[in-house]
Amino acid sequence: MRIEFDKFNSDIFGIVMGNVVGIPDSIRSEDVNNIIYTAKEKGYQHLNMKVPTASKKATNILLQSGFRLVDTQLVYRLSTKSISCNLLDNIEYRKFENKDRLQIGCIARDAYSLDQFHSDDKLPKHRCDKYYIEWINNSCDGFADKVMVLSQADTVVGYITVKYKEDNSAVVGLAAIGKSFQRRGYFTYLIGQTLQMLYEERIYYLFYGTQLANEPVLHVMSKYFGIPVFSNHVLHLMI
Repeated sequence: MRIEFDKFNSDIFGIVMGNVVGIPDSIRSEDVNNIIYTAKEKGYQHLNMKVPTASKKATNILLQSGFRLVDTQLVYRLSTKSISCNLLDNIEYRKFENKDRLQIGCIARDAYSLDQFHSDDKLPKHRCDKYYIEWINNSCDGFADKVMVLSQADTVVGYITVKYKEDNSAVVGLAAIGKSFQRRGYFTYLIGQTLQMLYEERIYYLFYGTQLANEPVLHVMSKYFGIPVFSNHVLHLMI
């Protein structure tokens, strides 16, 4: 078990943040105390840890040691085969263009509230919003292999970012629909169009991570017969 410095998060939140990785199945309270002591010695102010939900003993030990549960994440696998998605009138699914950047940033600022950062009351909300603005900007600059948008005339309705893997699969980084366009079926359409695009590119599986509390997304995953493949509890500690 070790701590990895997270430069991106540290720059966003203005504190020294680290990710605890390599968590053993046989973790003990002494191990957790040692990692917290090491973090203090190295100047860390915030620790982030992901624990498989099946590791109940480890989760309880971490909670008893002061870590706080801020999120439970599910990752779904969606098949791109046999997907049928009817076109929506006046809605275009297309590649990101640089003129879209400002609108995409505004969607990212407002779209997220159930994630691990917004759920951590030790972190300023405006910096949590900035986290997603910076992430989508980086994605548009090449961090993602592809950024696709839904647009209506000159208005961006939503976006999705995709990274390709070597095993004919792809992973969603970020996806969101603008607040004024939510609850109209646009997210369902966004996922359906993405699955169709990937199938035409001979990419046969799409992985999508979301929060256990994000019921609208869970419903869409079920519409496309998504299969949960793993889940993690996310734990934070402000030192």
